[in-house]
Amino acid sequence: MFHLNAWSYYWLAWIMAFLVPELINVFRNPAGTLSETVWAVEHVNISQPFDFRMWTDVHWAVAALVWALFAWLSLHLPFGLLR
Repeated sequence: MFHLNAWSYYWLAWIMAFLVPELINVFRNPAGTLSETVWAVEHVNISQPFDFRMWTDVHWAVAALVWALFAWLSLHLPFGLLR
């Protein structure tokens, strides 16, 4: 049986601290979302996002970090793998 502990409340607070402002910004101010912030840091040209010749080391580092995090979460959360 699942029992709430300090870590449970920490993760709940962490997720809510991200989701609430993100969802508000999605509907009210899309420029304030996490995606737009990352794209601003990377100086992404939205009209040509897949022009890999223009990508800097920052682009590749952010892409690798996001891909690795997505791969890990995709295996870890639903299946309990990669503990």
